[in-house]
Amino acid sequence: MKNMEIIDTQLIQLLIPGLSKLVPLGRGGQKIVYRGLHQKFGYVVIKLVSNLQPDRRVQREIELAIACSIPNTAKLYDWGIKKHGENTYMYIIEEFIDGVTLRQELRRSKSLPVKTVINLLEALLDITIAMEKEGIVHRDIKPENIMVCRDGTFKLLDFGIARHLAKTSITPTEAPFGPHTAGYAAPEQFRNLKKEVDIRADLFAIGVVAYECLSGVHPFAEGARDCLDILSRTEYLVPPLLVIPEDLDNKLANFINILMSKYPSRRPPSAVVAKKWFDSIKSSIVII
Repeated sequence: MKNMEIIDTQLIQLLIPGLSKLVPLGRGGQKIVYRGLHQKFGYVVIKLVSNLQPDRRVQREIELAIACSIPNTAKLYDWGIKKHGENTYMYIIEEFIDGVTLRQELRRSKSLPVKTVINLLEALLDITIAMEKEGIVHRDIKPENIMVCRDGTFKLLDFGIARHLAKTSITPTEAPFGPHTAGYAAPEQFRNLKKEVDIRADLFAIGVVAYECLSGVHPFAEGARDCLDILSRTEYLVPPLLVIPEDLDNKLANFINILMSKYPSRRPPSAVVAKKWFDSIKSSIVII
């Protein structure tokens, strides 16, 4: 692994001049992710994809970042395609966000205070309002893709499987499953029911994240045998209503369960409506 990291580091510096202090953050398939210091942008995240025909989802991710300005997401600084020998490489340079993922925070503390979850919900709903205006569905809202910044704010990362509703879908219509993360994707999303997938799928994921943060237990993954069992539970299991001491009238608990409704028609019809509903609930929460 070390030899691979050395080769990758040297290659990145060759392809993208001006980088130093490269540290590997992860690797998946043909994508390598590094943190580094850029002489113009400061500390950044570098994503490098090697493929003779660069990945269409990465290209779509870049298109979305260029075309849209969504708050509380990582800024795209630069991108390009370069050849080295017989290989073609696509690179993305984006903002480095100082903090930890929500998953790391949950591993440390298991659950979060209701005040923190209120702030998280507010941030995620504001992001979905901006995405809805642009016709974008993130499709992968989960603790691994949410950063808890040093100042206590939240940012949403990784638009790698996001869908622009006005553009042609990359996933074949006949595919039995759409791109998803089991346990966070809404039933219509993982069932690849394209005509039913809109911002309400992201509202579903936000409900799951909020439930997990408040209870310390994933509503569909807890006790599941495997991924297929998680998907089955997502379709049929109605999670118990949360007991939140600060939520005297169960308004927040009911709101979260409605976000997790099995059918899109039973969720708020838009991110704007969801946010207005949430705003009306906040005043009833008694922070102890």
